[in-house]
Amino acid sequence: MTLDYPIRFAASVIIACLMAVSRAAQTAREVRGAAAVEPLQDEPPAKIIIDPPLPEPLSRGRVVIQYRTENLHIVPVFGAAALAVSPRVGHIHVTVDDASWVWADASGEPVVLNGLPPGPHTIRLELETANHQRLDQGAVTFTVPTAPSGASAAAPTAPNEPPAKIIIDAPVAEALSRGVLLIQYRTEDLHIAPVFGPSALAVAPRVGHIHVTVDGAAWHWADASGNPVIINGLAPGLHKVLIELVNANHQAIGQEVVRVTVPKRRE
Repeated sequence: MTLDYPIRFAASVIIACLMAVSRAAQTAREVRGAAAVEPLQDEPPAKIIIDPPLPEPLSRGRVVIQYRTENLHIVPVFGAAALAVSPRVGHIHVTVDDASWVWADASGEPVVLNGLPPGPHTIRLELETANHQRLDQGAVTFTVPTAPSGASAAAPTAPNEPPAKIIIDAPVAEALSRGVLLIQYRTEDLHIAPVFGPSALAVAPRVGHIHVTVDGAAWHWADASGNPVIINGLAPGLHKVLIELVNANHQAIGQEVVRVTVPKRRE
């Protein structure tokens, strides 16, 4: 055996390994799909993948459901014209148990619910086009445990910081004529942001989100997107929507009530 044989053998092993790694590596296109700078033809079906509620918050009665989508971007863009944009965009509709109505969420953030009574529940998430046409759906079933009794602490107020306020507009008349409740709002002295927990109470400027309760239900959902509140499928008649401004630790610091009459749907 010549001296250079082991060297040639080692080199061939290294080259073989590099070729194997190269074959196993995926390109950016393989992982992320086609580039969206040009209109996409023959887009694969959009999908939604939903995780079970996070165990630790659920043990405290708070439902946090994470999800992701494939072949669709979650963005607050709506209407028939948006069906032609590339890449495909849309949002989700959320249904709690056997409710006849849904709320639309275009934030891409986890679905968060508080106040569901102890016991079994089902949350359905529907993946929708920008024009509210269903593309895919999934559901999670879970049990909310009995929460320990105890009063919640009052929301702290930072020194020399003016009170946070929420200003809510009347529902958009055109959407309401179609049975869709579209409520726009703004805040003063508080930024709506998906930042949570007691440590976030010390950040500046103040951050928080909203809680939305429909018709005096025992539960509400949390929204940290800053997008309008959108509710669809409410029965014709009078309804009440409570929108609470809360700090990053879910403590109420302001609220407004919207009372609205949903018209009968045209045949």
